[in-house]
Amino acid sequence: MSQLSLPPHRSSSRPATTTATAQPAVRVVVRSTLRSTTLSPSNRRRAQELVWSWVSAKWPRLVVSQIDRGRSQFECSIPGVQLAVQSSSDGTAWTLAVAHSERDGARTWMTRALVAEDGDADVMGLQTSCTDLPFAPLVVAPPRLLGLWVERLQLEDGGLAVLGEPREVSDDDQLDAFCKHVMSERRTLPIIALANSPHSRFYGVDPRGLAEAVRGMAHVAYLSPHVSGEVAQRLGPDFGLVYGAARVYAPHFSPNAVQQDHPLLKDPKPAGVARDADPGAFRRMLCRRICAMSVEGTPELRHVS
Repeated sequence: MSQLSLPPHRSSSRPATTTATAQPAVRVVVRSTLRSTTLSPSNRRRAQELVWSWVSAKWPRLVVSQIDRGRSQFECSIPGVQLAVQSSSDGTAWTLAVAHSERDGARTWMTRALVAEDGDADVMGLQTSCTDLPFAPLVVAPPRLLGLWVERLQLEDGGLAVLGEPREVSDDDQLDAFCKHVMSERRTLPIIALANSPHSRFYGVDPRGLAEAVRGMAHVAYLSPHVSGEVAQRLGPDFGLVYGAARVYAPHFSPNAVQQDHPLLKDPKPAGVARDADPGAFRRMLCRRICAMSVEGTPELRHVS
């Protein structure tokens, strides 16, 4: 997989020496690990085929035969794109790595997908990195591959299914389940909780559109006024909900947690700007924050050997 090796991470604690051969630093921008309790070779093959579907849709010219897909090691390329596949010696772990350059050649992106058996579950992992160029704008969003895994595989997190749609919380039983999930030590994905006022259906962001945007990265729940006021009583006064804002409960939450680790995020539009001036701005901000949290809170993908 030497063709796909990118420049190593470079510490930001000291300025890098500028030389003619200096390589740009690499920045991890998205990282996700998902679990499926189906645990079977056919389930892992399905996950791998979804990776190939994502590759084919994104780079139609990168056609790979079924014979090549079945090899334990394989590399191929087209102009601007390089791909490599590797399987472990026992066949329980498989990775596909693809690197591609932006059209202007300024930045290189690399995505690595992992499908592996891990004890009592099958694991699907994804990591996206890019060359860190301060002079070039960076637009970060979860790769569509995560959505394919969420749609086509039975994934769970902390005892609940990983979905591409929001969960409604409007009665006491649903509130009990919501709080239990927030407090679960088994949960590895953030929960974005939205609330509306008694006089409006406005949550600050469309719950369904947000859930689709962050599928595979976070859960989304929208709470009715009937129950949203009780959240602070159950989870602590520093972790309640605010109408039109988004509370993000990171994994390993407890009422004694540091408040900034489970932030309350508000629409970035300045006061006086119409709500519909840019209806997607808040969703994009939340996506960027969730991507940043994924890098901070998810371990590095393991390497196949």
